[in-house]
Amino acid sequence: MFENIIGHKQTVELLREQVAKNRLPGSILIEGPRYAGKLTLALELARSLTCTGDRSWNCQCQSCRSQKLLVQPDTLLLGYDNFMEEISVAYQLLLKNDQIYSRYLFLRSVRKLLRRFDPVFYDEKETKFKKVQPLLSALEEALAAINPEDLSTPIKPKALEGIVENAADLAKELNLSTIPVNQIRKVTFWAHTSTTESRKVVIIENAEKMNDSARNSMLKILEEPPAGCFFIFLSSRTGEIIPTIRSRLRSYPLKERTEEEDSKVLSLIFRENSGAYSSISSFFDSFDPDVEVLSDLASQFLAYYLADIRSDEAKSQLKEQLKDIKGESVKVFLEKLLEHSRTALPGARFSTSVKLEKLCRDLNRIWFDFESLNMNPQLLFEYLLYDEGGNV
Repeated sequence: MFENIIGHKQTVELLREQVAKNRLPGSILIEGPRYAGKLTLALELARSLTCTGDRSWNCQCQSCRSQKLLVQPDTLLLGYDNFMEEISVAYQLLLKNDQIYSRYLFLRSVRKLLRRFDPVFYDEKETKFKKVQPLLSALEEALAAINPEDLSTPIKPKALEGIVENAADLAKELNLSTIPVNQIRKVTFWAHTSTTESRKVVIIENAEKMNDSARNSMLKILEEPPAGCFFIFLSSRTGEIIPTIRSRLRSYPLKERTEEEDSKVLSLIFRENSGAYSSISSFFDSFDPDVEVLSDLASQFLAYYLADIRSDEAKSQLKEQLKDIKGESVKVFLEKLLEHSRTALPGARFSTSVKLEKLCRDLNRIWFDFESLNMNPQLLFEYLLYDEGGNV
């Protein structure tokens, strides 16, 4: 149990003990920075909770086999994430080295997207579901042809390319800025419906993105949770989860992994042993040149923001570079800027930490304004550029 989790020893030991003694709370919050492994931990927790065997990673019970492939019907995944980032990395790794580990990585990365279109969330008559049905069918058929344990049948690169292309089209249909109330209502009905004797698990990624109606609906089920159903909330921005919901969740924090732990993840999970990457973030960035550029720009912006004296030349240069950021790149830039800001916080002197904390708050608000209010990103960037050292 939890053999595949690297780092976070204290939190993992606590979860292991509570699961073994059947003392895990019905509603929990796993909080921590991006790439800390929140979803990986949640999925392993779901596997352990639904296991009918010895709960080891190599358990061969039907539930564990289904959980490894992310097709276990008693576990639901909802909430939005940047699915194509992980799919693209897993795709390139599989092309490079067709092994059991890379097949599982690829299958699971695509499944994380597919599970957002679980029939539990959608009525077959809904326009949205009808629109994506051909993509879902094509992806299900293509994934079924990949047996992660049977390397005697090689995978055709063309088939993988088709999966990635279809996944990209499907991801566009799931560009949700919030978790809608209708999904929470359907989850509530599902949670109270006993179709099997298995425990049920609901994993909610980016839980802070629920709209007001969804929050109210979620509060009702948290106040009277059904027996045998566990709710696992995941978030990197827990300050945006309303207090009435947070008060009903037991928190399990994950800290930023150390460089040694990141290196271990890269080695054991991704088979990357070159030593060329200082973090999991930099490893993922290397697969997408555009992300690397945005990450470098975020570093430049942070250096300008924290400078005691800001030059007009640096400001003008940044303004010109920010003009080119549009669409999904806006989210990537904000994400990288927030990531760099959080990394700089530990050990920063007091005056710098005040600026960084304000920047993090502003970035969370700007993210919401961009996604939910559809605000012009250039106006939001200008607000940050002209914010004088943390003073509006």
